[in-house]
Amino acid sequence: MSARGRWPARWRKAAAARAKAVRHAACHPVRSLRPHREAVAQTLKVATACALAWEAAVLLLGEDEQPVLAPLAALLTVQLTVFRTVAQGLQQIGGVILGALAALGLLRLAGANFATVGLAVGACLAVGRLLRLGSRATEVPVTVLLVLSTGAPYAPVRIWDTVLGVTAGILVNLLAAPPTYVGHAGHHCAKAAHRLADVAHRAADGLREGWDEETSDGWLRRVETAARELDRARRATAQAEEGIRLNPRRLRRGTDPAACLDPLHEGLTCLGHVCDQLGSVLRGLDDLARGERRLPREAAARAEACARMEPLGDVLHAVGDALDAFARIQRDLVRNPAHTDDLTQALDRGQDRHTAATDALCSADHGPAVRSLHGSITDETQQILHELDPRDGPHPTALHPRPRRVPAPRRGDTATDPAAAQADP
Repeated sequence: MSARGRWPARWRKAAAARAKAVRHAACHPVRSLRPHREAVAQTLKVATACALAWEAAVLLLGEDEQPVLAPLAALLTVQLTVFRTVAQGLQQIGGVILGALAALGLLRLAGANFATVGLAVGACLAVGRLLRLGSRATEVPVTVLLVLSTGAPYAPVRIWDTVLGVTAGILVNLLAAPPTYVGHAGHHCAKAAHRLADVAHRAADGLREGWDEETSDGWLRRVETAARELDRARRATAQAEEGIRLNPRRLRRGTDPAACLDPLHEGLTCLGHVCDQLGSVLRGLDDLARGERRLPREAAARAEACARMEPLGDVLHAVGDALDAFARIQRDLVRNPAHTDDLTQALDRGQDRHTAATDALCSADHGPAVRSLHGSITDETQQILHELDPRDGPHPTALHPRPRRVPAPRRGDTATDPAAAQADP
């Protein structure tokens, strides 16, 4: 039997894709590494730190004192951000010192045997967790086992190996000018806003063109996808908050870390509320399509009630346009009057259409259940428009962030933007 017959089609497709990627990387190495520059930079930092730690251990301690443990400490120390690197390094040093002291005490009191080894490992793991050493809690029993196996003279060498490795890792991370990840977090926040805008636009098109329970179920799945994208944006913002702390770029400029991240935090709060409210609107439409919650179950009555929701499509389309403008604000993190104008125009259009949709829905009489659903949906859409309002809404910080940079005026311009003129460079 040939290989084509033995291998499943998806395996052959994956192997062909891998082979194509390898050929592209061989022909265009720089272009292939560009999307992975963060991973490449992190790899280079780790390799440099390990090399420096090895050389420092050889020069200061000698080749006979197991210098391999110094680059091992550097390997475990270097992280994506300076703050996490320093925290990991201090935890590692604390765990090694604690383990060395515990091993020296055991050697003096009871010697090395199976009972003392088991007792020491269990006790040291418990103490490491009580001291909140995190992932470095295992350094305590590892150090105990190394000292017990090599003897008491190795304890100070183990401590110096760790100090040298941690120092090399911190210095390399500081000198490499690590990124702050603020732009990365803004990109994820904008991506979440675009996904919510896509949901609103699809729902608007469906309400205009006709929809059923299968269509509304697809809308709900897309809302769940947008919620997961919001979670990723929150994690990226937390990484940016950590990346700013102790970062030499921000320390040199004297920038307040909170001022850089307040727009992102406020934007995520706004998008979280909008996601919940849009999900509530779409769940109400899904109940209407399925005839649940005492809503019309007969096919004709249900179809007529669904057709009555067509004016809501204009409101959701305006909400989608507003979310797209909001995404551009979060992505750029620069005070741009054009983005704010697009947002306010979309919201004004949404308010006008919301008034028309409310009048149309209130004029329909399909029983108390449908009236209650209409009231709930119109109230939720009104709340979405209020959340995104840059003038009277609850999240002005997200809509008017402080700029990271001020664009230079174009040649030939006679007027300058007053907002840009008052902004800090």
